[in-house]
Amino acid sequence: MKDHSTQRKRFRRLVFLGGVILLALFFSWQGLLASIIGPVASPLVQLGTWISDRVFWWQASGKITARQLQDLYEERAKLAQKVADVQTVREENTLLRKELGFLEHSQTQAVAASVLAKSFSYSVNRFVVDVGTDQGVELGAAVVSGEGLYVGKVTQTGKRSATISALTDPTHSVAVGLLNEPRTIGVAFGSNGGLLKIDFIPTDEAIQENDLVVTSGLETLIPSGLIIGVINTVSQETGSPFQEAIVEPLTDVRRLSRVLILLSPDTSP
Repeated sequence: MKDHSTQRKRFRRLVFLGGVILLALFFSWQGLLASIIGPVASPLVQLGTWISDRVFWWQASGKITARQLQDLYEERAKLAQKVADVQTVREENTLLRKELGFLEHSQTQAVAASVLAKSFSYSVNRFVVDVGTDQGVELGAAVVSGEGLYVGKVTQTGKRSATISALTDPTHSVAVGLLNEPRTIGVAFGSNGGLLKIDFIPTDEAIQENDLVVTSGLETLIPSGLIIGVINTVSQETGSPFQEAIVEPLTDVRRLSRVLILLSPDTSP
């Protein structure tokens, strides 16, 4: 029993002595280790600081007062509104330049109008604008986009408003011909699906895919030569004396925000 206790004491002394020796070695080598590891560790520490400053920037928000944070949010909202206003002005300027170019080229009198409301569905394609009889708008007047593309006709008027039946409305119809051809080939009707359909085209009319379709001028308030769209397909039933054509409009009426309503010479200013 005594021998066992003596061995335990001797073991504790050895452990204590070994610990002292290790501590001495550690402190004696500390300078050497620092000189070796330092050049390697320094760039790593700098890299870690750089990443921390940029990736964990949100931790700095604790140093910002609630009022300062609210001011930053308000400033961001103001900047976003300014960007939106600038973009709106640019778009309006582009539209105005197109309208001016069409009017100068065609020597046509017209009144500009903004779209107030739209109704586009499977069976209805109409929109309301902010000008009416007080500005010289008449029933049946042609309506065009800024580029001068035909988009519909006036079907209802008020003193300061008008309803436009889009060319794709199933109730809309307009006499049409081919570009650079003087005669009328038929009447284009709106149809479900955003396309136009021309029925009863005589078989002796040479029409084909990709021909441009324009207004023929048979209607008093719709001048000739307004571009409507391009022919997609031409078909003829066996034994029928007529052809049929499907026309794709060149303007998406649903996206219009401004239009021009053409005025007759008697009402133009």
